[in-house]
Amino acid sequence: MLKVFYIVSFLLFAGTSQAWTIDANFNSGTVGEKADGGGDGFHGAGGFSLYSTDQRLKGQAAQLTINAGSTGYGSWGGEFIFPEKAVQGDTLWFNIHTYFPSGFDHYSYGEGNRLKFFRIQTKSNNGDNHGYNDVYINTKDNDTPFLWIYEGQAKWSSVGESSDLIKKDTWENYQMSLVLDSIHKDDGGLAEVWIWKNGLLLTHITDRITLKDATDYADRALMFTYWNGGSPKTQTMYVDEIKLTNERPNTSDTNGTPYLPNLNSNKPVLNNVVRN
Repeated sequence: MLKVFYIVSFLLFAGTSQAWTIDANFNSGTVGEKADGGGDGFHGAGGFSLYSTDQRLKGQAAQLTINAGSTGYGSWGGEFIFPEKAVQGDTLWFNIHTYFPSGFDHYSYGEGNRLKFFRIQTKSNNGDNHGYNDVYINTKDNDTPFLWIYEGQAKWSSVGESSDLIKKDTWENYQMSLVLDSIHKDDGGLAEVWIWKNGLLLTHITDRITLKDATDYADRALMFTYWNGGSPKTQTMYVDEIKLTNERPNTSDTNGTPYLPNLNSNKPVLNNVVRN
């Protein structure tokens, strides 16, 4: 079952929201059936996401398939709905594990040539879309493997270097943490972003906002869901042990930054070098 925990006390590292965790481990569903619509999987938008044991970290995983030429909306990846809104001052952690088989083409060839990877949506206080805090897979043949952007500000930040490119036929871990605010840290506000891969802090962004307005909020996160330009072919990959929380982890990286542990077997020793 979907693990959503409510804690009476308020967070020390967040705003006014009570603590919650979404734990999508894909372990309870029937292999071959949709890993979508609640339970221990996606909460929607994942029509082609299936429970699988073909590749898994623990127990079962989710098999994600997209057809050639399809943008995949409603079928590719999936979404998670927060138990309650995250507001200005709250900190969120979004932790995923991925397995891309050899031959999987994870690049976009249209609509900007960047592939949406994992994302947190923000909205105005009346529910209008105010943009996503996005991690993208960068364009093909680019030594910078990933990009981050808050669509409400529309300024790109580079993430990682050539050694951080996606590796095939192995489980990898990616994590984004961010503090929600309409003023970034460098200007005296709270907004900042951390992105890790396999325990290595790839970037710490302190000059970008994460909310457009102070009254905005975040209420859902997405894994893929739209392939810019359409998938170059019909293909399948796997995700497992996805966790979203506004509760400060009791573990941290070697910089002392709160961090959800990665579970993949090929994880390196945590490194205290920050690469911007």
